[in-house]
Amino acid sequence: MIQAVVSRIQAIARDVLLLELQAAGGQALPGASPGAHVDVHLPNGQIRQYSLTNAEGQGTQARYQIAVARDAHSRGGSAWIHDKLRVGTPLAISEPRNLFALDAEAHGKVLFIGAGIGITPIYAMVQSARKSGLDWTLAACARSSSRLAFLEELSALDPARVQFHFDLAQSGPLPLATLLAGSPWDAVYACGPAGMLDAIEALTTSWSEGSVRMERFKAEQKDASANTAFELVLARSGQSIEVSAAESPLDALERMGVEHPFSCREGLCGTCEVSVIDGVPDHRDNVLDSREKASGLRFIPCVSRCSGRKLVIDL
Repeated sequence: MIQAVVSRIQAIARDVLLLELQAAGGQALPGASPGAHVDVHLPNGQIRQYSLTNAEGQGTQARYQIAVARDAHSRGGSAWIHDKLRVGTPLAISEPRNLFALDAEAHGKVLFIGAGIGITPIYAMVQSARKSGLDWTLAACARSSSRLAFLEELSALDPARVQFHFDLAQSGPLPLATLLAGSPWDAVYACGPAGMLDAIEALTTSWSEGSVRMERFKAEQKDASANTAFELVLARSGQSIEVSAAESPLDALERMGVEHPFSCREGLCGTCEVSVIDGVPDHRDNVLDSREKASGLRFIPCVSRCSGRKLVIDL
């Protein structure tokens, strides 16, 4: 855990704040690659994940920058930041983790799509793409220009590569079907509202493995009506417990008195990941990609389950 302090707060769009975080002792922070995020432990007891907008792939960096949008349906995180956070507030944060890494070497021609606050990881990726010489195009979207973070910075980039789309001004959402069919992209990296990401998934079902990469800020809703109980075995201690249909494996671990690390409890951040020793996981997370899920070696216990009667994990 890193003890940090808020060194700057700046409004950069309507209902969007840019926060700058520095180590409380003034030392250098661990470096981060584009797409990385940190867990922010708020004084109100909540933990939230925010993408680093200045992740540049260096070994260390002097500060972290994150952008936080006020969420009308906030459970207390974004509202607390907008209403109560001040310069000088101490915050505990995690080291950067990257579940949405940019693989510039694997793709020659890349389309970036950032919508609303989903522009935050995409902004860092675009900066990296410019430096690496990647052939890239950005579609930056928001309800209106006043709501798009980094509008001025993005406007200063190559106008031939940056496309803006504002729903209110253009009478509707980004025409994804036309955009995705308009050029032979090697890959698309997208972050934004769930509806947009679902549409991208539907339009790219024929694309090659690994060419469509997305980060979700909210978990996909899963049907829990068919959940069944199963036995969860902890290989190191030999303990086991029955995970009921109404609880997650993480809930069951806590019921046993096991203090296992977690953050989002939605299958988004990967903090609670464990290794599988035996059994077949029923993956319900947004952390692992299709190849990782097919291997059956990794498990996200805050949301995933078991496809059989017993799952043995490395705990």
